[in-house]
Amino acid sequence: MILLDTPILSSLMAPDPDPRLFRWFARHPAALLHISTVTEAELLAAAARLPEGKRQRSIAQIDAMVGEDFAGRVLPLDSAAARDLAAILARSSRAGIRLPMACAQNAAIARANGARLATLSPTIYAHTGVECIDPLGDQEPR
Repeated sequence: MILLDTPILSSLMAPDPDPRLFRWFARHPAALLHISTVTEAELLAAAARLPEGKRQRSIAQIDAMVGEDFAGRVLPLDSAAARDLAAILARSSRAGIRLPMACAQNAAIARANGARLATLSPTIYAHTGVECIDPLGDQEPR
């Protein structure tokens, strides 16, 4: 199982996405790839800040992605993830690292589900204990 973080999906939704992302996706069965409710919320929040016409199109695109492309593969921040989140935040704090809350939440969801985390910024997750994959990098888990 691989959990995709928000910047990966944002990059795919960009007007001119990096073709390496599409090649990476093509190498992985869809059933292996998941998103989180945190990512869904982040994408919807970004869309809500757009002008009306763009906002409606973006929300429709997100709804289709969540409801069709990732149907049955949207992982929640549940009780198990909440416990992992607390541990991740404590570990980061002890190390003097300020981990953005959404990143910490996605790391916790990945950890609670035994998933690797696909991210464009694996160094952010270095102290989370979550195995990371950079689709645009060396492809090796960290």
